[in-house]
Amino acid sequence: MIAKEFFNVFLVQGLDERMQVIRENVQPEFKVLAGKLIPFFESQCGKEFYAHVAQHRRRTKYAPEITWCAFSQQKRGYKMEPHFQIAVNKDYLALWLSFIDNPKGEEKMAAAFVNNPEKIFALPKDFDVSLDHTKSKTEKVGSVNLIEDLKRWENIKKGEFQIGKVFPKEYFKKNGSEEFITTMYNVFAKLVPVYQAAMSSIVRD
Repeated sequence: MIAKEFFNVFLVQGLDERMQVIRENVQPEFKVLAGKLIPFFESQCGKEFYAHVAQHRRRTKYAPEITWCAFSQQKRGYKMEPHFQIAVNKDYLALWLSFIDNPKGEEKMAAAFVNNPEKIFALPKDFDVSLDHTKSKTEKVGSVNLIEDLKRWENIKKGEFQIGKVFPKEYFKKNGSEEFITTMYNVFAKLVPVYQAAMSSIVRD
């Protein structure tokens, strides 16, 4: 399912050229994974979910260095709420619970986790954290101060927070599709309680 071509698309130069190979090699696999994950998220959360494959339509010059498929309860978008995400760049594939681009109620969500961090602290120490979805840098949960990261997300206007699991491209040379699918379900299952806590902290109008 996921071979070296999945990562090598980011070696292709030029916006149009790279987008073509992303559409040919990455997006079909996103759709396959979406077919497995939408029923999973719906059964776990008891809500309807939709898949959103990044199209990068706003780009006019620079080719994307990362692409993704997001899963949210919103049919017309995903950034306005917490969402699950499969993201890929030239070095790794990541499974994230994402709070990016100023989702509605993010200060309430961040404050809720700062005050009651138990569900985040319960995640495995070998999970990963990203504070900027446009950059490839990640850190292990066990090596960061999660409260400080959450406070940063809460207090910085353009702050972001992503937590999940990173799979270096070498992982897919050693593990087959079935192993990855099983691991993918396990990762997202551990993130669902954090997602539900975030959603419950948002005050609905």
